[in-house]
Amino acid sequence: METMWKMLSEPTDAVFFSRNDESDPRMGDIVLRGKENFSKKVRVGIVGVPEDEGVRRNRGRVGAKEAPNEIRKALYKFTPFAISKGNQLSEITVFDFGNVKTGGSLEETHQRVQTIVESLIAHDILPIVLGGGHDISYPCLLGAAKKIASAGAINIDTHLTFRKPHPHRNNGTAFRQILDSPHSPLLPGHFVEIGTQSFANAKEHYEELIDRGATVFSLQEVHKERMEKILDVAYEIATISAEILYVSFDLDSVVGSDAPGVSASYPTGLTSEEILKAAHFAGLRAKTKSIDIVEVNPKYDVDGKTSRLAALVVMHFLAGVANR
Repeated sequence: METMWKMLSEPTDAVFFSRNDESDPRMGDIVLRGKENFSKKVRVGIVGVPEDEGVRRNRGRVGAKEAPNEIRKALYKFTPFAISKGNQLSEITVFDFGNVKTGGSLEETHQRVQTIVESLIAHDILPIVLGGGHDISYPCLLGAAKKIASAGAINIDTHLTFRKPHPHRNNGTAFRQILDSPHSPLLPGHFVEIGTQSFANAKEHYEELIDRGATVFSLQEVHKERMEKILDVAYEIATISAEILYVSFDLDSVVGSDAPGVSASYPTGLTSEEILKAAHFAGLRAKTKSIDIVEVNPKYDVDGKTSRLAALVVMHFLAGVANR
């Protein structure tokens, strides 16, 4: 784990909000930070990847590298109290490991991300990785499944993220890279896309995924069948005979009025409530070993609403984890 620490920069104190009121604790009061405060009790780890080179390579609008700290600012203002009869977030130990020190290239950064995720998983810590571009799903999933024979994955996204590297990887190539990796832990039959939209993807990519055996639930299907049903079916498909599940939350899957601050905004998409249901669902499932939240772009946000929604994805996921 010592190697991992060298690849990380500690989170800045400025993002940790506190009211200094014992009767009104905030996430900034209870999430641990600083190597000296790390212990074996840590169950969930937050890691930021301030990198948007993959977005630039894909000719998208850059700015996602600012997202990890903006998401933190929103996250640490929330209270840990969920209005429910279940276990509360304060009952699990969460540690903020800070941000990955980006390398001289995207590929070098990805190698560091993979090493960090692999190390956290090896210590029974569930990584929540804050992007950054969607390219981080590639090293994150490989790191999470390093010693796993079979993994499942769910991608909640407007896009298939199944482009071909031409010639380099970018924020649109992650799941093709994973599926094409030698001895990949992810088989197409265990890969599910949720929220895919018309006029946002190539016909060739869609047909190839289907031909390989992947499952794609379009936005129209989600709204017709309801998110709860889609999640149940997706989980069964992704985890049957698979040891772990990886879930990626791309915020551009959410309707642009709710999430304007993303790398590629759309006027149609999932509602905020739908993506938060998915986050809680993923948190509850014991097979979910790691998630990422990607493509938040503070440069184009309005009143910080997209960063707050991303932070709520974290909160709802943690509420699920607390009640496993």
